[in-house]
Amino acid sequence: VAGMTTRIRPIERDDALSLAALRLQQDREVGRATRPGFLTDYADALLSDFDGYRGWIAEESDGRPVGCVLAHRVRKLPTLGHVGRPEWWYVQQVFVSTDRRREGVGRRLLHAVQEAATAERVRWVRLNSSDAGRPLFDAVGFTGPVDRLREWVPPKA
Repeated sequence: VAGMTTRIRPIERDDALSLAALRLQQDREVGRATRPGFLTDYADALLSDFDGYRGWIAEESDGRPVGCVLAHRVRKLPTLGHVGRPEWWYVQQVFVSTDRRREGVGRRLLHAVQEAATAERVRWVRLNSSDAGRPLFDAVGFTGPVDRLREWVPPKA
């Protein structure tokens, strides 16, 4: 299976343009018009708040990026009810290139999110699902509090 040669790894700063290219691919797929400077605008925005994100990229053995998942880290301010700053993640993007869909790449990207969220004791992971994405999110354990909002809560240690 071609998808098994696909490597999933945490994103690094050097991936900013690859992630921008995947975003461009995703937006064009739904009919959005491209605009000059988008790739650098996206990369600059990601790099300016890089520590505010957790992400994973899927790449072929030749280095070609074929998918990604990007989650924004939401850190609440301390309260009397919680010591420290409880964190949860909002998944902003899950994307797999059309030629690599239905091979388990999206599932593997989401499992990477879930493993990290569990290890880091994140309170929950939330996302807004498209109709097309809902079967994948349901299959890996996301449930729906309301409509498109899906949520996954890591198991307690």
